[in-house]
Amino acid sequence: MENKDLVLAISEIEKATQKTKAYINSIVDKDSFVETDVFLSGKSFDDKEAIGEGVVTGYALFNGNPVQIFAQNADVLKGSLSRAQALKIEKCIDRAITTRTPLISIIDSCGARVGDGVSILEGYANIISLASDLSAVAPHIAIVKGAALGMMASFVAAADFVFMSKDAVMSVNSPMYLVSDAKTFPVDYKKALGYNAYAKNSDMVNFVYETEADLKEKVDLLMNAIYGPEDSSDDANRVDPELAHIDAQKALDSIMDQGSVLEFAPLYGEDVKCAFARLNGIAVAVLATKGDYISFEGLEKATDFAQKADMLDLPFITLVDTKGLSSTLSQEVAGYAKRAFKLIDAIANITAPKIGVAFNNAIGFGYTALMSKGLGFGYTIATENAKISPIAEEVAVAMMADQLKAQDRSDNIAKLSMQYAEMQENPIKIAKEGYLDNVVEAINLRPYLSSALMMLEGI
Repeated sequence: MENKDLVLAISEIEKATQKTKAYINSIVDKDSFVETDVFLSGKSFDDKEAIGEGVVTGYALFNGNPVQIFAQNADVLKGSLSRAQALKIEKCIDRAITTRTPLISIIDSCGARVGDGVSILEGYANIISLASDLSAVAPHIAIVKGAALGMMASFVAAADFVFMSKDAVMSVNSPMYLVSDAKTFPVDYKKALGYNAYAKNSDMVNFVYETEADLKEKVDLLMNAIYGPEDSSDDANRVDPELAHIDAQKALDSIMDQGSVLEFAPLYGEDVKCAFARLNGIAVAVLATKGDYISFEGLEKATDFAQKADMLDLPFITLVDTKGLSSTLSQEVAGYAKRAFKLIDAIANITAPKIGVAFNNAIGFGYTALMSKGLGFGYTIATENAKISPIAEEVAVAMMADQLKAQDRSDNIAKLSMQYAEMQENPIKIAKEGYLDNVVEAINLRPYLSSALMMLEGI
């Protein structure tokens, strides 16, 4: 190739990929992105060269740490996946596996490229298989920037963490096919197949973002969880009088380092809150229940979150306020008990330090799954007003009252309630039995948990 031909080829590629590279550079450290396989290309269905193959691949730094990264380029044949594009992506994922560094994939594709035939199906198989292999050695962060259609949606599902633009859509089938029976047109695809639809019906999409700056900030919080401890400007001994009236959200905001909390799948299974955060500079995974009972969806989200915490080898902290499990008859026969077991199994398999905190209620399954010594919780603590027992007080009292004569029930309900509380719920009694390491005022939870975490981490 003559110099003028090389200059022209580079100019055409730069023009075609300018916006995509700018998007990559808005996420990674300044001037750290290095492109790979710049000239690798095939042909489009009308035999024209697809410049850059509709994807930009390379490596970069994120907060000084290496990452592999690729971004589909919707300006080239709508980012459609060809065999050549798949090859570029395969090489990028393979580098992540070989170097054991995180992969960031930016998805914006209309699906398979027309005309590539069976070769593109092999391409899908290769990149999805490699994405599955990657999860065993390094985290994969998928960012759905525009469209993730066809089997690119399955590729996204293989990722460990999924960010989705508020304007993106995702579907393994054609959106037009899925909503062909819609009664009103035009169809709002963003409403039908966008973030809010996914966020309320599953935990496949973990985080939403609105702007590139918003995405950068949230990926930064996640990367802080992936990489090691850092110095914290927040006082480890800070106390918060507001915690005297503690709830799950207040516990997250007040106990964790300020500005460090990134909530996981916030709109799904809302009775359980999951978040990556820092405590005294140490990256942790935090699960907090919101009172009442744990739902079918809450179990599913909590299990997924516990498995991701284990993958990242993060200390696991639970803030327990629940009366146990809640199910319908249909959910019971659909395997509710199996879902409950999967959460217990996921938490039991976490090898990093585990800390359990009971506040308000830690009843039945809530205590067993989320803070029991039997599942390896190395430090357990309760607030002074916490109630810990096998079943909720109202259930226990109803069971005992049912054995009384009808005329005696009303006179004895209050007495039975008091007796049950004295027998089962008192955290001091449970601490004397060796199941709690301490009972403290809620306002002092941050200092106690900071100290316990450092002890268990050997710092």
